Amino acid sequence: MCWGVPAKVLKVEGFKAYVDFGGGVKREALVAVSDLKDGDYVIVHAGIVISKVDREEALKVLEAYMDMAVQQAREDGLNEEEVKQYYKALKSEVFGDIGYE
Repeated sequence: MCWGVPAKVLKVEGFKAYVDFGGGVKREALVAVSDLKDGDYVIVHAGIVISKVDREEALKVLEAYMDMAVQQAREDGLNEEEVKQYYKALKSEVFGDIGYE
């Protein structure tokens, strides 16, 4: 199974894009989609931009991953609130305040 990670495009330079995954993680990725622009939201897998998505879809993907992380924390006896706080900070950094909790 392959999982893509949502990111925000900071800058496009030809076949490369510089993307922000949040949490201070910014990387270069190979562009494999058309019409990519600065500020777009994308799904990145293995260093390749594999799809362009709207902001809401990127957020849904990130929320699904957060739900899985919270469930895993619960199963492992870890603090679920720490996972939720980390997610909230990550979401805010990448997506800004768009009214979701």
